[in-house]
Amino acid sequence: MFKAVKGSSWLKVVSLSAMLLCSSSVAMANEEQEITMDRMNDYMSEATHVQGMVTPEQVATTYLGVAAIFDTREEEQYEESHIKGAKHMEWREVIDRLDEIPTDKPVVLYCGTGALAAQAGFALRVLGRTNVVILRGGYEDWVKYKKK
Repeated sequence: MFKAVKGSSWLKVVSLSAMLLCSSSVAMANEEQEITMDRMNDYMSEATHVQGMVTPEQVATTYLGVAAIFDTREEEQYEESHIKGAKHMEWREVIDRLDEIPTDKPVVLYCGTGALAAQAGFALRVLGRTNVVILRGGYEDWVKYKKK
């Protein structure tokens, strides 16, 4: 029924099998990359310069007590001082801890100045989280606002 494959024919069969397996993996990876790129393009085409940013005053008057607030700075900075009620989640961890970020209410992210929180927020938006806003100016501007 089956003939034995000899010499270079055996190598050709193994090589062809490996190529077929790799090409299907590459096709799946390309499809996933295309989906991610489409999501990023959708976000970038609709985003305005300040979309998704909130001021310290807006956080104080609209979001406190309603939103989930995440301090995305390093643990030591969070322990030293943070917005009352904020939970700690370093900005690099948002994807790994996605299940801890609610989908049924607003989410406010902040870091020291807003830059790292904005990166975390961008990642979340690409993953479809439209309920995320960033504290403009970060914790630095929050402290200034609270001193007024």
